[in-house]
Amino acid sequence: MKKGYVDVPEGQIHYRTEGSGEPLLLLHQAPLSSAEFNDVIPILSRHYWVIAPDMLGHGNSDDPPREYEVEDFTRSLIQLMEAIGIEKAILAGNHSGSALALSVAVTHPERVKKLVLSGETLTPPEEVHAFLEMLKTKPMSRDLPMTEDGSFLVEAWGRYKGLAPGSEPAVRFKAFTIGLAARVRPYDAHFAVFRWTERENRLPRVKCPVLIFDGDKDLFFSRETMESAKNSIPNCEIAIIEGAGAMVCFQKPQEWAQTVLAFLQG
Repeated sequence: MKKGYVDVPEGQIHYRTEGSGEPLLLLHQAPLSSAEFNDVIPILSRHYWVIAPDMLGHGNSDDPPREYEVEDFTRSLIQLMEAIGIEKAILAGNHSGSALALSVAVTHPERVKKLVLSGETLTPPEEVHAFLEMLKTKPMSRDLPMTEDGSFLVEAWGRYKGLAPGSEPAVRFKAFTIGLAARVRPYDAHFAVFRWTERENRLPRVKCPVLIFDGDKDLFFSRETMESAKNSIPNCEIAIIEGAGAMVCFQKPQEWAQTVLAFLQG
C-alpha cells in the first residue's frame, strides 16, 4: 500500500492507494481517517484501483481554514479526483463518509458509477435532531471534558465498546486511538453531516446503482429504514452484516469487502 498527498486550494489531502484498474474511492467516517480501511484495501485492490483519502481535518490531511459543511468536503473530494486523474469512480463510504459519497452522487452524478452507503445517511431528520439534542448533555467521545485523573479516557473507551460491540479490545483499540487523536483537531465533521442530513432526503435523486449496507449492531441500524430507502431508489440493493457495529471495517473487514465486491461484480 502506498501513500501520497495532493494539493488543493485549502491545503494538502493525504491518501492511501493500492491496486490498478477501475477507481474505487473509500470514504471514512468522522473522526477517523483512511486507516479505517487498512484491512479492507488489500482485499478490494485485487480487483480495483483503491484510493482512500483522509478528509481535510482528519488523519494526515491539513485542517480546513474554517468549519466545513458537506458541500465543502464534496468540493475538496472532486479536486482530489481531478488531481489524480479520475473522471468517474465507484464511491463507497462508511457513516459520515457515506454522506460525502451521497453528496457527490447527487451534485456530480457524472462522476459516480456506483455508490455504496452505510446506514447513518438513512437516519430520518427527526432522529438526527433528537440525537443533536442529546449531545447537549452527553457529548461525543472527542468532546468529553478532560479530567486530571484521565477518567474521561475510560468513559470514551466505554463508548467505543458500544460502537464495536462484541469485538476484541485490540480491534476496538485501533478505532479508539484514531478517534482520540481527533481531539486536537479544531472541527468535528459529524456536525457538518448532521446539519446536512437534517435538511432533505436526497436518496431519490441518485441515478446510479446503489448498495445500502449496515451492521445489525450499529446504533443507527434500522431494517425498516433500509427497506424504505431501497424502495425510493430505482436501482438499489441492501445488505446486512451480522454482529457488526459502526466500526464494521475494523470488526469484519473480510465481510465488508466481500459484500461490496458482490454488489460491484454481481
